[in-house]
This record gives sequence, structure tokens and C-alpha cells, in this order.
Amino acid sequence: MTVLENQKRELAMLNMSLDPKQNRMIGELAAVATDLRKFAREAEEAGKVPQAVRVALDEFGLPGADGFASGVEDAVSFCLAAESLAWADAGIAYSWLASRQVAWIIATCGTEEQKAKWLPRFAKDPFMPASLFLYEGRGATPSETDTKIQRKGNHLVVNGYKSPVMYPNAELAVIIGRDDDGKLTAVIAENPGDAVTFKAEETGRRLAMTACPSALEARITDLALPADAAMESEGLLGALTTCRMAHSAVCIGTAAAATRYAGDYARERTAFGKPIIAFQGVSFPLTDLLIEADALRLSVLDVVTADISPEEQERRANVVVAEANQFVADGAREGVQLMGAAGIVTDHPQERVYRNAAVLASIDFDPLISELSIR
Repeated sequence: MTVLENQKRELAMLNMSLDPKQNRMIGELAAVATDLRKFAREAEEAGKVPQAVRVALDEFGLPGADGFASGVEDAVSFCLAAESLAWADAGIAYSWLASRQVAWIIATCGTEEQKAKWLPRFAKDPFMPASLFLYEGRGATPSETDTKIQRKGNHLVVNGYKSPVMYPNAELAVIIGRDDDGKLTAVIAENPGDAVTFKAEETGRRLAMTACPSALEARITDLALPADAAMESEGLLGALTTCRMAHSAVCIGTAAAATRYAGDYARERTAFGKPIIAFQGVSFPLTDLLIEADALRLSVLDVVTADISPEEQERRANVVVAEANQFVADGAREGVQLMGAAGIVTDHPQERVYRNAAVLASIDFDPLISELSIR
């Protein structure tokens, strides 16, 4: 049974409410992404998404291809697309996601002038470099951010710390912080310049997800912006939650793809005269992981569609993020262990998935919830 057939069968069993477009994101896109997996090593070594991948995804038509100029009502497709792209590679998926997260926030909370300026640019390039300064590297949720965005005279001044940041030094950045009244807010920073300093890993060598450029941390010191850089605060917390659920979706897709690959390998490898998938010690853990992937997908979709307050939505999202981070770590480890020595050679994607999992799980986490902090 093909990946597409498997995805369609599972989707039909678990969720009958998706529309045709959403079904396409979890079915056909997963098949397209699986075929693009052959470019993952090239993307990792080059530090960018290969042109062949860009062409294939442009032909497919991803959510936000218009920069979300048509609206942000379909958070389900956004998250499902992020999950399916991870079947190719987490770095490729995040190269797209990091860009679309910024587009999603501008489409949700940008002024009309900001939308008119930036959304057409996102429409021209599905991987347009754009930085979202959101996380603060210690498990703080968006509503707990310490970054300050203060009004001084006729301009704004930003001071804060963010970690990690995708696409550092991009022309466009959206910075999340608090205003003078302590209210969650955001600003658009165009070419921030020397007021933002970035730091990479101390070794100077990043071990995974190098297809999407990133910085370990960013320090913002007296970044002066014009008053019209301010975005609308209405809807911001909900938009950030959707972006965090798309992150969780990449974790789910990464682990699900690794589990499916390990299962296919187990059907081919034999021991004691039969495929090792026939042994309970192999098939049961894989089955548990696939069931968990389905459950987590439904949890993500529940968060982005629930008719609840933004604060309650964020609370639920925190739990899903923690579970997705643990799931990608478990799925990557199980895939390598099942395949043995084959799981750590570059002939198979498992060793890359294992490296990617550690980076993914460190992007957004809460040490008070995540099991990763106590294992």
C-alpha cells in the first residue's frame, strides 16, 4: 500500500470533517513530500531548499501561496501542510514554515499598509526569508514574553532576547513583545541592522536542519522603529498559537515519516525465516507510534478550531507542543533502534531524522511540562 493510500485510509477512519483541500494536504502532499525526500541531503549540505523542491511545491500549491492575502481562516490546511512537508525533511519543512508563520501573523494582525507592502512579496516566493522573533529560549509561552516594545516620542524602541530565530539577518522580521501597558504586541522590523546581534552554536557547526538557516539566540538592543511599524494586537495571541501548532505538526510529520520508513524496512528485513515486522517487539512499538501520530494530529486540529478564548487556546497548545516534542524524540529514536546499524548510516534518512528531532524539540518547549527535561 502506498503512502498516499495509507494516509487516505487513516484520515477516513479518524476524521470525516476535512474538506477536499484539507484532505489533499494530508494525502497528496505527503506523497509528493516523500518523493522529494531524495533532495534532503542536498538541502542540508547546501543550507537552502533546492530549486527542484521549490518547483514541485509551487506546482502543488501550498497554503499561503498568495501570502495569505486571501485570509487566514484555514488554520487546518496550514498545519496539515506543515506535517506533510516534514515527510520530505524537517529542514525543508521549516524553511517553508518559518516564512509562512511571518506571513500568517502579518495577514492576521498587520495594518492595511503592512499587508499591501509585504504579502505580495510572500506570494512571489514560498520560501521567502523572514524572521519570527517569538521564543525566548526557556520555555516561555508567547503570553509570558519579556521583550519590551516601548513608545518614545514618535517612534518605538525594542529591547529583548529571543532564542532561537530562523532566517537571521532576513530583510523582514516580526518581533513579539510587550508594550508600555504590558499588553502583548508585535512590530515589523525591516532590516534591523546592528541593533540585533545573533549568536550561533559555540562549535560553529550546526548538526541538523541546516536547510533552514537559524541563530541560537538574538539580542535586541535599543532597536528604533517608526511608529507605523506597530501591528494590531487583536488576534495576535491566537495567530501565535496557530504558528506553534504548525511547529507541532512538523514534529508529528517527522516522527510519522520515520516510523513508516522503519516499518517498510522491517517488512524487507528477515530473521528466523520471516520479516521482522512479524515480531511483536517490532510491530507493537511502531503501531503505538502511528496511533500517537494520529492522536496528536487531532489534538493540533482541535486547538486551532476550538471556539475558546485565546488564553485557553494557548494553555491547550502548551500541552500539545510538549507532547509533540516528546513524540518526535521517541519516533526518531525508535526508528534508529529498529534498523540497527542501518539506522545510523547516510544510506537511510533515519540518522538525519534523529539529528533533526533534537533540534525540533528545542525550538518551542516548556520545561515544566515536557518530559524531555526529566528523562
